Amino acid sequence: MSIATKSPLESAIDAINATVESTTEESQLLVAAKCRALMRGYDARWRHAGYVTVHAEKMLACPLVNPETNAKSRTFDMGGKLDVIATYQGRSVLIDHKTTSDDVSDPDAPYWRQLVVEGQASHYGILGWANGFKFESIIWDVVRKPSISPKKLTKAEIAAVVSSRKYFGDAVDDATVLAFSGSQTDRETVAMYESRLAHDCTHERPERYFQRRPIPRVDHELMEYVGQLWDISQDIITTRATDRHHKNSGACMLYGSPCKFLGVCSGYDTIDSDNWQRKPQKHVELGDVSVITEKELLTNSRVRCFQTCKAKHYMEYELGMMRVNEEEREALFFGTMLHVGLEAWFNCFKAESLGEVQ
Repeated sequence: MSIATKSPLESAIDAINATVESTTEESQLLVAAKCRALMRGYDARWRHAGYVTVHAEKMLACPLVNPETNAKSRTFDMGGKLDVIATYQGRSVLIDHKTTSDDVSDPDAPYWRQLVVEGQASHYGILGWANGFKFESIIWDVVRKPSISPKKLTKAEIAAVVSSRKYFGDAVDDATVLAFSGSQTDRETVAMYESRLAHDCTHERPERYFQRRPIPRVDHELMEYVGQLWDISQDIITTRATDRHHKNSGACMLYGSPCKFLGVCSGYDTIDSDNWQRKPQKHVELGDVSVITEKELLTNSRVRCFQTCKAKHYMEYELGMMRVNEEEREALFFGTMLHVGLEAWFNCFKAESLGEVQ
């Protein structure tokens, strides 16, 4: 048996740091600081929750079946990457990570109501069931994005930092103390911001940032979802055959930013211009899916894309296009980086590691 030398938190921090070790871009370094601070709070809140990890970031696939005839689709399989398959007191559970800017501390908040009808739980429940994991519970593991940013310090706060060489319990480096002493700056460094955020989500308002909620899925609900998914697969096939990839103007500005294909749809660009290239894999979040299926995959993300806008689905999944030198939006970069930290953290709770980490 190998000897683990890192705690779950140390493993998470190292994984986050590895994603930005070669960058000097301030925006990415700030996102990394947010994720490290959140992992400190997350570790304090959930370290002793009692879950034993079976798999983290497990890619699964299974046949898509017509529930009325039991015939398998000749075109599609179901697929997805499950965040954490775990056991709790001997029961099989799925833990799925979510990040949001919405309120999650109120159990009756609209965010939780929306998750009740979210198809992702059923999608993953079916994938698990088909692959030998009959989940007794699916748990939404939600992390609220920080609303606080680096701030300007008061004279009293600066004097306290210079005197104590600490900020919210963390040591402040010599260069920062010197800069404050010489009145060269009055703003938090990235490291100081991380300390303040870590204190806030660990000691002041952990319930604001971290909530978990089980979502029950009974068998008849799973079968109902299979029927819906079969219908969607037939809609995709029909749309493809008729070449009717209709646009949905209501989706052009979802999440407060323009769709990446807006220029194409509005006529200011064309999909065959030098601005676009083929993606290495149509499901970039999954990687090479050929290792699990030879058919096309219907993932939860793909289903939601098709339901949102058929034109976007065509360019994203039929053509598999991406911008040349496409930059990941900060919100997506934040989610990706936090997932990296969470994966490393949960991997320390596998059965063979529980007696080795401190």
